[in-house]
Amino acid sequence: MNKASTVMKILIIGGGAAGMSAASKAKRVDPSSEVIVYDSGNFVSYAECGLPYYLGGKFDDYGKLIHYPVKEFTEKRGIVVKTGVSIQSVDPEMKFVSFSDGSRETFDRLIICVGAHPKIDEKFKNSGAVAIRSLDSGIEIKSKIHEKMRITVVGDGVLGMELASSFKEGGHEVILISHHSILFPKISKDISKSLLDDFKKKINVELNSEVLDVSKESDGYKVVTTSGSHKTGFVIFATGIEPNTAFLKNSTIDLTESGLIKTDEKMQTNIEYIYAAGDCTTSRDIVTGKSSWHPLAQVSNKMGRVAGSNAVGSRMAFPGSIGTTLVKIFDYEVGFTGLTFDDAIKEGFTAEKTVIKAWSRAAYYEGGSEVFIEIVYEEPSGRLLGCQIVGKDNCAWRLNSVAVAIQAKLSVEELFYTDFGYTPPFGPVWDPIVIAASQSMK
Repeated sequence: MNKASTVMKILIIGGGAAGMSAASKAKRVDPSSEVIVYDSGNFVSYAECGLPYYLGGKFDDYGKLIHYPVKEFTEKRGIVVKTGVSIQSVDPEMKFVSFSDGSRETFDRLIICVGAHPKIDEKFKNSGAVAIRSLDSGIEIKSKIHEKMRITVVGDGVLGMELASSFKEGGHEVILISHHSILFPKISKDISKSLLDDFKKKINVELNSEVLDVSKESDGYKVVTTSGSHKTGFVIFATGIEPNTAFLKNSTIDLTESGLIKTDEKMQTNIEYIYAAGDCTTSRDIVTGKSSWHPLAQVSNKMGRVAGSNAVGSRMAFPGSIGTTLVKIFDYEVGFTGLTFDDAIKEGFTAEKTVIKAWSRAAYYEGGSEVFIEIVYEEPSGRLLGCQIVGKDNCAWRLNSVAVAIQAKLSVEELFYTDFGYTPPFGPVWDPIVIAASQSMK
């Protein structure tokens, strides 16, 4: 296409992290292009990861979650933004998109960034129980939360643990229901005991429990589980997510069995002028080299930038991700990246692990605490495959340091010799990371 004589029309479906990143990059690379963003909600470019803190009462102004107002894109960046419009279908061959209001929009390039929605069993969808994934849903849920009410959280993944701790810190009584035999199973049993003991002192936890029924009553809800029943003021599900791609099932765009859009390193689908990015797409796992799914904000932003750039002909490649995740659970900083030990074995690696407990700062400097670290590595190469860290002090930056080492394919020996800075307020001369690497070399 000759951009000098023809204006390229780029249609972006979804105004979240990936969508607005794609729109901004495309317009920046090709200012002459016509960039239009559609979103089914009332907001674009907001901090979805901040919703648990908003619901827990850390702040009451949801405007603090909005990165940029719509006029930033429309008035300053020249991007058309249309909210409150849901997509109905895509016709890749005829190059148009149909919307739920009966309208259509043609395109030269299409970037699909529709994200994902909460996964909740059909039998609970009309029970009054809620789930959260968008700012619109967050505002609605916030309006239903009253001071010092009992709240039931179903699910003990990252979101469930964040919600439970935020609600408790906000003055609510919390009941957490998990169908697992241990709490927060993403974290290794070897390093989670302190976290779990602390959590159970503050939250009522039902392990090995399934929700059988949720029913509305005059003064709240009745929740029936395999462990018993209880009354509660509010029920929120945090039981996973699934991509918003049902509208593509009859199209010629390739999807995985779970509904994810298949993309390559350019975020290009099987149709050359259609791209996809964010939580609705596959990406490459850097450790395994296989197609994977890491629905994380920082990953979505980068995917969107790559999709937007390639859509206007400026080549970028997304190398993939390793799923680096950080979460605050009460006073604990919890993080994991790369493969767990069990996942490494399943993927065919000859894996080993080292678990250590060390002090976060110089012993004589106030404010330190125990740090638990597990690193997973391949034998005999020593290549780093994964890491988990739990503690109350200086854990987040330590995890990010190891994430860089994993992505760079460093070995435990190279990690040991990495020249980390040292000063007593931030860490001991033998940092916990260095100790873990050292013990893995033996």
